[in-house]
Amino acid sequence: MYKRAVPNGEKHSFGYWRTRGVFFLALPIFLFMLTSPHNPESSEIKPATRLIIDRAGRQVRIPETPKRIACIHGPSYEKLFAFGAAHRVAIVANVLLPWDYELNPDLERIPVMDNFVSPDVEQLLQLKTDLVIYHPFVKQIKQLSEAGLPVVVPYDGGRRQSTLEGFIRDNYEQIRFYGKLLGGEAKNIAEEYCAYVDERIQKVIAVTSRIPTANRPKVFFVCGQIQGTSRTQTRFSTAYWLVNAAGGVMQTHADPSYFVTVTTEQMILWNPDIIVVSTLPSIDSIVNDPRWQGITAVRENKVFMSPEGLFYWSHFSTESFLCILFLAKHFHPEVFSYLDVKQELTDYYTKFYHYTLTDKEAERILHHLPPESASQFGFDLRKA
Repeated sequence: MYKRAVPNGEKHSFGYWRTRGVFFLALPIFLFMLTSPHNPESSEIKPATRLIIDRAGRQVRIPETPKRIACIHGPSYEKLFAFGAAHRVAIVANVLLPWDYELNPDLERIPVMDNFVSPDVEQLLQLKTDLVIYHPFVKQIKQLSEAGLPVVVPYDGGRRQSTLEGFIRDNYEQIRFYGKLLGGEAKNIAEEYCAYVDERIQKVIAVTSRIPTANRPKVFFVCGQIQGTSRTQTRFSTAYWLVNAAGGVMQTHADPSYFVTVTTEQMILWNPDIIVVSTLPSIDSIVNDPRWQGITAVRENKVFMSPEGLFYWSHFSTESFLCILFLAKHFHPEVFSYLDVKQELTDYYTKFYHYTLTDKEAERILHHLPPESASQFGFDLRKA
């Protein structure tokens, strides 16, 4: 047998190029099969990521668009709710209040982390969490990060603002951080929120900034982490600046801890004109305490509850600006007789929470009361 040489003319024939065409077409397919990985999972496209610097100054790589977010820093859930990202919440800390469930019944299906101080890493992994919003707890952050969970801290826990202007600016920066974290439309909502809030609180501050210290009421604010009648926040804290902006003088200590317990003896020495209660279920434990009967605020019936919506108004809540309006109305009723706090509350819920409060619901929030449906979510109405 012998191989037939291909005549020069045949190289230009259809049959010749058809044979060569099949060869050249098959060649890249063959090479792809040789070089492609055998594991089909490794060929999946990984989600896009981006590098972000959190409020603690840490560089963290997070998904381009986080979709399974663990809100285990107290007021983080309500930020996501206000910015239209509640559907991205994978788990929440056990600090949610009754109004959260009233405005978002879907929360009933969201897992709750009972102990955010010791976060359950396995639970977070099982929930396919792609972002954790957390406190600046170094040990816990290290544990979460080593498990492959991106963790961001939304506030600077090592620095307090020493001026009211700095405090307000820092709050806006925190709000903008959430907008940047969530991305998309949330960034625009964050800017809209800052402009909306600033317009309202600056009108109050323009008045209270001219009130001399001698004409400002001395205020004790019960707003600790535990239910104690003498638990409060310290100097340059959130509550401190809310009271200051509203035209009061907060009675507290300059202490490195954010929350402190004040002795009864110190309370008697301070003799506050007004006592505002945030974290207790009612004012009963204060007004019925025989040791406090000589304090001006108790004697003159000037002990009242701070409103409570999606989070405590005395902490870093999206509703904290309303607390300035509320307190100003109580501290200086004649000066702020025109101020309609209930209308401001209703307008805010409509604009940012997309929820129309009834007149009765607004009244309940302003009186620190849960929604009437709270019992169905497991909350004890007897504590209201």
